[in-house]
Amino acid sequence: MTITFVRAMITPVTTRIGEAPASGSLEVASEVGDGGAERTRAERRRARIRATIADAALRLFMSRGYDATTVEDVAAAVDLSPRTVFRYFPFKEDMLREAVHFELTELIAALRERPAHEHPADALGRAMVHMWSNLEKDPEEVRTLLRLISELPRMRGLLVEASRSGQNVLAEALAFRLGRPATDLSTQVATGCALAALNIVMEAWATMPAGTDLAPLITSAMAALKAGPLSPGC
Repeated sequence: MTITFVRAMITPVTTRIGEAPASGSLEVASEVGDGGAERTRAERRRARIRATIADAALRLFMSRGYDATTVEDVAAAVDLSPRTVFRYFPFKEDMLREAVHFELTELIAALRERPAHEHPADALGRAMVHMWSNLEKDPEEVRTLLRLISELPRMRGLLVEASRSGQNVLAEALAFRLGRPATDLSTQVATGCALAALNIVMEAWATMPAGTDLAPLITSAMAALKAGPLSPGC
């Protein structure tokens, strides 16, 4: 499993979409008309529906198992018809993909706020710890999600792709601290090592006893990178 940093967007299964008048009857607001505001409202509504379906699916996947959860189960959880759910998510795995965010936006923002004099490994580790400390979700739900993904080979493939694209974004943020262009091979290697370290930490943490704090593990991993993982005696 490759995890750049997975943030589970989880809401209770009891969440309902808007003020649905009856099961299966909810549809996206009409986009007819040339008013930009109307189209924007319709887009926001569609995004909310997608997020709610994905959140409910994720809860069911975690409680029942991915294979044991049907599209009909997800539809019932959000008062929609299976046909409507299929319109938003043609494949069941798309629901899990939607519920898991691989983006590094928050990590990059936290990294850029770190003092310029900090060692790149220290800055990245502290940015990661800061982001984790401000996570609004239950860490145990994130742990469950990580274990779920580890059991799904196709999802691991999606996360590998996300990690690759995330590496370029992170390289841009680290480049100025390293004093080299983001496209420089050494910058790419350093960024890849940092992401690999975070991935390993997340995987290890997911298998540890409940209540294990992730922050010290992140700090330890970044300290190992700073010391040089290939140095004798490291």
